[in-house]
Amino acid sequence: MKFSALRQFGAALFVALLSSTAAHAQHLHAGDVEIGSASGVIVVDPEALAQHASNGYALFEGDFRDLSGGVFGTDDPGFISEEGALTPSDIIYFRGIGSLMTWSGANWVVSTAAVSLSIEDALGELTVFSGSGISSPQGIIGQVNGAGEIHEHLDFDLLGADRALASAYLITLQIGSDLNGFSQPFYVVMNAGLDEEVFESAVGALTAPVPEPASWALLLAGVGMLSLVARRRAG
Repeated sequence: MKFSALRQFGAALFVALLSSTAAHAQHLHAGDVEIGSASGVIVVDPEALAQHASNGYALFEGDFRDLSGGVFGTDDPGFISEEGALTPSDIIYFRGIGSLMTWSGANWVVSTAAVSLSIEDALGELTVFSGSGISSPQGIIGQVNGAGEIHEHLDFDLLGADRALASAYLITLQIGSDLNGFSQPFYVVMNAGLDEEVFESAVGALTAPVPEPASWALLLAGVGMLSLVARRRAG
């Protein structure tokens, strides 16, 4: 192959790859939960595009104040897969775990009884997360189409007397199906009126690395040494 032809082939291949990547980026919106399958189980974030919490959970962000569903509701994040990633006609579910968490300004705490978060599934059934747990924890996202892909957006809403207070909320989900097992848990973090910088600090509290045992040992040893020095000076 002549050099000019080789150069043209390389340029065409680069454009094709770039177009494929751009198409995927356009298909996968910011905050969407990407779904795939591997070894008979559903996998969340199969291409490792999402950020991850310090415990390894994938982490997806949304915003109640994006106005697409009003001040207290949104249909983001969505649930999406690549073509051929799932089994045609399979039913895809979500399942809630734990309880609703709220950002206190310094750390994540269990939400008060005055606020809750709901997800309306494809059949109009509600899953409600509160500080005391989850009602109807499992819901239907949708059915995989004939091409082996899914793209659905469910309605997320804030409920309760304190829903107008600026805060951020954290829920834990899994994705599963009729034909495959459930995925590893993952987080969805929703902003509700916080400044972007404050919201990202709340997200950062989840992604901050946990000190290794050796680091804790050094820290405790240092604290102990400071205490000893202080006692000697006092004496």
